[in-house]
Formats: sequence, structure tokens, C-alpha cells
Amino acid sequence: MGKGKEKNVASKQFRWSKPMHTLLLEILADEAAKGNKPSNTFKPASFALVAKSISEKFGVECVPDHVNNHLQTIKSMWNIIGTLRKKCGFGWDENLRMITCDKKVYDEEVVANPKHEQYLNKKIEMYDEMAIVVGKDMATGSFAKSFTDVVQHDNILDSDLDLDFDDVSSKGKYVASSDSGSTKRSHRKRSRDDSEDGYNLISEKLGEVALALQALNKGVDADHLYQEVMKVEGYDEFMLATAFDHLNGDEKLARGFLVKNAKLRKFWLDNFFKNHGN
Repeated sequence: MGKGKEKNVASKQFRWSKPMHTLLLEILADEAAKGNKPSNTFKPASFALVAKSISEKFGVECVPDHVNNHLQTIKSMWNIIGTLRKKCGFGWDENLRMITCDKKVYDEEVVANPKHEQYLNKKIEMYDEMAIVVGKDMATGSFAKSFTDVVQHDNILDSDLDLDFDDVSSKGKYVASSDSGSTKRSHRKRSRDDSEDGYNLISEKLGEVALALQALNKGVDADHLYQEVMKVEGYDEFMLATAFDHLNGDEKLARGFLVKNAKLRKFWLDNFFKNHGN
């Protein structure tokens, strides 16, 4: 067997535990925040970092190929989540990060796709990190939306307002109605209230864009950054002050730190103190 085939077999045989899966997502989410994910692909150094961290923490031999292989699995999981969220009969709880459905829909889906059970009516662990690592859009909640995401959302809303009735009905948004004759109306007039609601929603989103631009122009607030760094538990005041000085001198790093949740902030600080000998 050639070296290439041996390498592929080894990649498939590596067993990923839940803690390993969690650590991979935490590290890659942090790498993305640092700008090490140009386009939709991580830099090789990011895969190497994950492999090294998993090898050291769990006492296994993990290589970058193992990381890349598992990343494909995570992409498949993300695609399933996205598909389920769009299906008729399923809802989405933003706070719990959970796909919701009633018992009938649940039973029908599980019978048709048994592996989908793990995504239904239960919190999707590491959802925000998955959104950053393999999703096309930034997650909401503990992670801020990017300016591009907001603009794209606005474009979708704007185009929806001018859809043909046939287009809309084909997507299940409306039920077609017919006249007494055989000719169907191809367009449906929206009521004045519907139009106003649509335009009000667009105005609200444009307001979010304006706020995002203002935040970019203002830069990072040093006082806010200091408060956020100093409230992380588990480190003494001098260590956190050192981390603050480092972040305050690099606006890109500071922004990345501020969008992280508490767990990712602590992970970043652990790496920082390790690399800087504290």
C-alpha cells in the first residue's frame, strides 16, 4: 500500500470524541476571528494548530488530515441543519439554538431520516461556532453580524416584495386563488398595511447597517475593551492588564476578542499567556 493510501486510511480510522469535536470548533472559530480563514478555506497552519492541540490534550496522534476530514463531517451536519430549518413544519428557537416541531412532524421526519433525530427539539451544541467555521453567515447572539450579512439580508427582503404571485405560491408562502373562469390571476395586490410593514422592516435593517458603519468608524472603545478583559475569571489582575495592553495595540485582535463568547475569550487568553510565557 502506498503512502498516500495509508494516509487516507489513517484519516478515516481516527475516532473523534465529543470533547475533541468541541475543541476543534473552538480553535477554528478563534482562527476565523483572527482572519486566518480567507474565503471559505482555513490556512494550513490553522489545521496544524488544531491537530497539535488535540494530540497534546487527549494523548492521541492527530494530524492535519484528520482535522480536514472531520471538518467535512461538520459541513454535512451544518447542511442538514440548514435543510431542516427551511422545511415546512419546522420552526427555529433563536435563544435555545433549537429546531422545533410538533410530535407528528417529529415522528414523520425521524422515520424517514433516523439520523435527523439529534437535531430536533433539542439545543444544537456549538451552533455559533459551527456558523463561523462552516456557515456562510455569521451567527447571531454572542457573535455579531458582519456588515455584508446585513446588506445581503436587505437585498433578499427587497426582492421578496416584488415577486410574482406564481413565484411566491410555488414556495408555499401563499395559496393561489381563482376567478369564476379558468384564468388565474398572476399577481396579487398587497394591502397597504402589508406594504408598509415590508418597507418598515427594510428601514429597520438599513438602520442596523448605519449603526454598524458608525461602530466601524469609531474604532474600539479602550474603556469597554478594558472592562471586558478584566472581568474574565481565572487570572490575576496583572496578567489581564498585560493581555489588555496587547489587544489595545492591535485593533483587529481587539475586535476579534470582543465578538467572542466567554468560553472563547478564556481560550484566547490561555493561548496568549502560554505563548507569552505568563
